[in-house]
Amino acid sequence: MNSAALTIGFVMLHTSPLDIPGTKDAGGMNVVVQAQAEALARAGHDVRIYTRRSDAAVPKRVEVQPGLAVIHLDAGPARLLAKGEHEAVMDEFGHLLDAELELDPVDLLHAEHWFSGIAALSVARGRKIPLVQSYHSIAAEPDSPLTDGERPESPGRLAGEKLLASEADLIIAVSEAERQTVIDRLGGDPDQIRVVPLGVDTELFYPCVTTVCAEQRDWLKRGGRPEVIVVGRLHPLKGFDLIIEAIALMPAETRPVLRLVGAPPPDGDEYAQGLHEAVARHGMLSTTAFDGALRRSELAERIRAATIMVVPSHSETFGLVALEAAASGVPVIARATGGLREAVIDGTTGVLVTGDDPQVWATEVANLLGDAERLERMGAAAREHAVNSSWIASGERLVEAYSLACAGRTA
Repeated sequence: MNSAALTIGFVMLHTSPLDIPGTKDAGGMNVVVQAQAEALARAGHDVRIYTRRSDAAVPKRVEVQPGLAVIHLDAGPARLLAKGEHEAVMDEFGHLLDAELELDPVDLLHAEHWFSGIAALSVARGRKIPLVQSYHSIAAEPDSPLTDGERPESPGRLAGEKLLASEADLIIAVSEAERQTVIDRLGGDPDQIRVVPLGVDTELFYPCVTTVCAEQRDWLKRGGRPEVIVVGRLHPLKGFDLIIEAIALMPAETRPVLRLVGAPPPDGDEYAQGLHEAVARHGMLSTTAFDGALRRSELAERIRAATIMVVPSHSETFGLVALEAAASGVPVIARATGGLREAVIDGTTGVLVTGDDPQVWATEVANLLGDAERLERMGAAAREHAVNSSWIASGERLVEAYSLACAGRTA
């Protein structure tokens, strides 16, 4: 460890980096935090991730790799909670975090999501260390359209996010779109916000080049069905229902296979059931697969086996799965919203679509699937785009931001 090394405490109250993305409330945030933490640890920094224990069998401390540990705090019951229930354990979590830091201090705290920020705010102030805040998603008013963002899952979220925008020493955004949302909706100071682009594991996510892939391409040329993949939690914000309706509008004899990867959050069974019912209602049972949540290696295999990925999310601060598809050489059709407009280069690595008309989405899917030359060209451009994004570079940008926060707190 060199003289410039930092001791960094990531705070993830409501979800653990050890959870499989697509299960519980685990999603892109879990992937981002774990990847950045691993990159920081490899660079010689001492990193801890503090999360709530949701399983009594999980050890207090899990050593992920040299320099990186996950520490479980016993705030609330040791069981899975619905996302909105975490507001009730923020104070307890903060007290336990403070006790941990009394024994094993850190140079700064980096809170992920608003639950973590509120829990860590008084701890950071009391210990006179910087608080860096990442939102990952920003709530919209309950009566606003889904394109504005998530609904506040608990009463204090809207006020809590605004408080953190003014009280945190530094805010990390993952895209210019998120940065602007923090400014416009939360009143954040532009000088206190830094954009740290996400990376992608290009060794895990890579184009399909095996003999199996060659056989698959030959099969498609002989009239086999191509595959459309959608990845994310089974939650209304992700728009899975829209893509089911779009694929249903395509002629049954040429309809692509639709693969849905992900599981519902703890309070999302009703929406998930509705997706299954829609598939059955449209007579798509034989051409639709619900894979549930997959481990990262399995997900990578599924993505590179697909012909295209569709990201119909109503709102995304970035859309990490779009970048993972790009690294896999798979073109993406995504909604023209938020950070997806930065993750997908319209007309080059994929296609951006506006609105909720299933026929528009169906037409874009059919047009891209029907143009083999365009598919190949976009796939190659997508891979080239993705290889310029690395978690090492993302970690380096984080350290630069941390240095600014530490300097500001000292001043």
